[in-house]
Amino acid sequence: MRKAFVILLLVVAGFLYYNIFVHERVPQDIVTYRFDFDEMDKDFWLVSEWENFSRAYDTVKLEGGTLKLSADVTGIMPYMLSKPLELQSKDVLTIKRRVKISHGTGTFEGGLALYQTTDLELVPEKSDGSWFTAMGDGIVLVEYSYDLMSTSVRPGRDVIRFLAADWEYNDNYTLITPIYDEWVEETLIFDMRSNQMTYKLGDKEYKLYSYRLDKSAVRVLMHAYGSGSGNVIELDYVEITIEDKGSKRGL
Repeated sequence: MRKAFVILLLVVAGFLYYNIFVHERVPQDIVTYRFDFDEMDKDFWLVSEWENFSRAYDTVKLEGGTLKLSADVTGIMPYMLSKPLELQSKDVLTIKRRVKISHGTGTFEGGLALYQTTDLELVPEKSDGSWFTAMGDGIVLVEYSYDLMSTSVRPGRDVIRFLAADWEYNDNYTLITPIYDEWVEETLIFDMRSNQMTYKLGDKEYKLYSYRLDKSAVRVLMHAYGSGSGNVIELDYVEITIEDKGSKRGL
């Protein structure tokens, strides 16, 4: 009887030791996509012309590990759209990039945006609505806006607009002083657990809240939209992570 009791105590002690000292040290589930732009990952990124979904990888320039988004070279307005990234209810999506942004003398609305979608193909399926509609439902937009003359309904003229989808009727946005012509670190985070969105620029941090997502995947969009010449987005790297905060191994 005593031997059985001692064995039981050892089993319990071993279980407690595993949960306290070992179990908690097991890393959470993290999926990472890293792009250093020595070459273009054509399975992950669609590069196309504005208002088009045809592949057009020659409209962006890769040189020395840097990707350049600009209409200056080809006269075509290019954009980059990620493949759909499937998310679960306790995931945290993080997009980090080292970027240098320049605007010309015309208008500039360079953006980093997220769309939710049920489409799981790299090239969006065309819809009866607008071109943007095919990408999915807008979640958040980080928009460098240089437009001193426009009558746009979006707030601010020479700012970064950090806009949630309901910005227009709930004032759910923040205006940020932009940084041009120098390399900066940017981070955009979407936390599925709380629907909190965090944007970091250098050492500054800003937070908004989104509506709750009801579709299975999210796309990342980057572009250098604007008029005239001199509107350029240069990317040194982009890193996208999906972290499962609900993993039993991470609790």
